[in-house]
Amino acid sequence: MKFHFFVGNDNGNSEHDLIIDGKLVQQPNVNCTVDELPWSEEQSPESFIKNLQEQLVVTIDSPAARPGMYYVGKFALESGEILDNLQIGIDLKSDMDLPIINTLAQIAAMAVQKAYEEEKKIPDTIEVEADMATALPVTQHTDETSLKFEKRFTTGSHNVTVHLGMQRVGVKIVFPFAKVVPEATPVIFALQKDSEGNWREGDIFQSFIEAYDIEKKFNGSYFKDKRILHVDIGDGSTEYPITEGNKFLRQFVYGTHHGAGYAIEEALDEFNRLIHLTDSPRQFFSDVLKNPKHKFHARAIKTLKRPLESQVKQIVQNVKRQLTKTRNEIDLICVYGGGSILMRSMLQPLLDELCKEREMKLLYIPADYAVQMNALGLDAFVRGKIYEALKNKAVQPV
Repeated sequence: MKFHFFVGNDNGNSEHDLIIDGKLVQQPNVNCTVDELPWSEEQSPESFIKNLQEQLVVTIDSPAARPGMYYVGKFALESGEILDNLQIGIDLKSDMDLPIINTLAQIAAMAVQKAYEEEKKIPDTIEVEADMATALPVTQHTDETSLKFEKRFTTGSHNVTVHLGMQRVGVKIVFPFAKVVPEATPVIFALQKDSEGNWREGDIFQSFIEAYDIEKKFNGSYFKDKRILHVDIGDGSTEYPITEGNKFLRQFVYGTHHGAGYAIEEALDEFNRLIHLTDSPRQFFSDVLKNPKHKFHARAIKTLKRPLESQVKQIVQNVKRQLTKTRNEIDLICVYGGGSILMRSMLQPLLDELCKEREMKLLYIPADYAVQMNALGLDAFVRGKIYEALKNKAVQPV
């Protein structure tokens, strides 16, 4: 079987958000190397298909990463094995194996699900051709690092064995072209258009419409000529790019090592002490924070408050720095990213005040969309005319 996928791939420090073939996948961005399969008794391969992302075990043979068998995402996080994750502020994503392995694993898993959906049986082999847009933090994105990261995907073919219990499916993945952009910049595409290519509408803009008493026929066309300061708050970095219409203004490139992950790192020892653990990974703390019903949720929130306030202050200072650099010639500040959800109660009032003072509007993306914005933007970009033109230029014979 052969498939062609468009992949919008946001390799976050904490969460991996991809849109593959139009479907959103969200998993903790961790994996672990293992020596054997976790299943002893025979389970029907079909029983793995529906929730494959939650029990993903793959063997990787790729020129871009060390070969081996891996648990990926949630299955790795819950396995109790020693985890590989992205060390915030330390690891360069373009050098790491983890983004490569997890990306290949998720594309292969989606291919297996699609094959089963179409044929109602599990094939032995599948071939996937993937057009992909992915991103690096603004602080790590240079011509050199982006080209290096692109080549890790586009050089050679990648062989992934997906384990469905004792049955194996071989998935061969090739990337004819891949484009690496600075994080946050593709979000302008997601603000304007939905996945069908129509002007975006709906609850994503509801509080913005109410705050500024905008007429009810509001849609994404509003942003097509706006000068926007993006504040993309992740785990390990916050990006502050400025876009004008669909253009990324390179003279205002700016990103800093601030984010929810730093607050979590600072709070982690105290959290572990309160729940009587000697150690637990940052992603576990993140999962507890996302789940108000978790028995440790209140303790997680308590230990996080002071470190989070410190990060919020730094982010506001950096927003002011960018506004000064642009002489306040900004129409709109747009805030999103996983860290923006945790910080909202502290950050939004401060930015509201700043926007009133400097005569601009604030679009604080709701929690339901905040984490997905980069993936949605990358998906829109990889399907768009700019990506197509770049690909055609790259593959033209000299």
